[in-house]
Amino acid sequence: MTDTPQKVVEAGMQDWYASLSDTDRVKLNRYLDRADAKTQYDFFMSLIKAAEADENYRFGVTLCVATSNLPLDIYQRFLINEEFIDILTERGLYDDAKNVCDINLSIFPQVREMLERDNGGSLPKRLCFRNRYIDIIVGVESQYEKAYEMLDRYHEMGLIDDEDLEYRRNSLKVHRMQRAFDGIYTYRPKDETEAFEKRYSK
Repeated sequence: MTDTPQKVVEAGMQDWYASLSDTDRVKLNRYLDRADAKTQYDFFMSLIKAAEADENYRFGVTLCVATSNLPLDIYQRFLINEEFIDILTERGLYDDAKNVCDINLSIFPQVREMLERDNGGSLPKRLCFRNRYIDIIVGVESQYEKAYEMLDRYHEMGLIDDEDLEYRRNSLKVHRMQRAFDGIYTYRPKDETEAFEKRYSK
């Protein structure tokens, strides 16, 4: 078997490395110079972020899934999930992304103080479980009423303030109107379309 890279050994992930395919080992070696091997959490989080920066979302999924059996605390799991949500969304795995959003929504009350502590006393602007969920149910599924419900829920949980709630609700209204107008102006009945093509395709 190929020699195990030193950082993999330092992180205590030899068994995981041995289970990887040759292709995944090549992918891993691309990011090992950016790996932090102090702990298993640091090891995977640094690799996940390196893969994301490289837009290598397929391998990012592999890395995130590999953390499922690690002895992470609830805050570490929440932070890994935040990256996982981004990666799944970029891969177009929307149902999976929504499921992880639901997990982090349920975890959030337990980690809120830690999030605020690490962000200078306030919640970070980037909360994937909140933002990506809205992105998916609006941008992919066109569930505007569901989006309004979720915004109200986020407001009740203290995830967005009054000003942010109003801004986001107005943005949804504008988006919905724009989509409706786009549908009106891009629609052409079949007979008209065929006539247009005959007229201008000569």
